[in-house]
Amino acid sequence: MRLPTAFVLGAAAFLALSATAATAAQASPARLLNLDQTVCLSATTPTGWVQTAYFDWYTCGTPGSVYYNAKSIADATGTPSGGTVTACITPPPAGFYATSFSYSFSCEMTKTPNRLFNDQHTLTNLNGRPAGSTAIICGLQSSPPGWTTTAVVQAYQCIYPRSGGLGDNAIAIRKL
Repeated sequence: MRLPTAFVLGAAAFLALSATAATAAQASPARLLNLDQTVCLSATTPTGWVQTAYFDWYTCGTPGSVYYNAKSIADATGTPSGGTVTACITPPPAGFYATSFSYSFSCEMTKTPNRLFNDQHTLTNLNGRPAGSTAIICGLQSSPPGWTTTAVVQAYQCIYPRSGGLGDNAIAIRKL
């Protein structure tokens, strides 16, 4: 009788875990499992997601073009206030701002990379930051809504071209 009892208990535990995993996967697979998704390059990146790599994937067709045919994307919506996400340079999600640039072979969209420009940025989630918070964001731009510019600065982490000089290339901001 021990084998059937153990089998029944094991099967019940397996079914309970499977149901829990299925419910979790339906909720938000990328957030709960912390996984990127692979999609064809022509697919639209969903709102709140970032592109993290480019490569060839036979599901998207036969490789051969000068461009890769697939991309990895990651859900950035669960990034906490003040948290960061590293992504290939593409438009960031709402409330995320570039706080540094770097180079990554994975972010070269073409198969003939020039390696002259940084192609990856660290994005900081400024949504929900408390009053008085400060940050330095790359680029000469207007401060985000609810923030004020305190200075135009030279920030080494914000040099866009790999061999470019350091000049006024960022703004220091403070949350109102």
